[in-house]
Amino acid sequence: MTDIVFNFDESFPFTTKLVSKILGVYKQLRPSFLEWLGTKEKEKVRQSVQKILQWDFRRVIMAHGTIVEDDAKQKFKKGYEYFLEKI
Repeated sequence: MTDIVFNFDESFPFTTKLVSKILGVYKQLRPSFLEWLGTKEKEKVRQSVQKILQWDFRRVIMAHGTIVEDDAKQKFKKGYEYFLEKI
């Protein structure tokens, strides 16, 4: 994953933790709520997420945040739940 998903935790500076809490990505593998608001083609995102969930993966590495080593697939699914709901 690149800039589309975040996972900030307590190891980050105060300002980063504060902003990530405001954006809804603190201690969660997920895109910010701004991504959901700004995405015009949510159905395409939903289809892409469903395709990714068919892959066999155990880890998620993103550009911003802590690497997810445990339950990565389940955390990814939970993080994208608002895109997975039928629009």
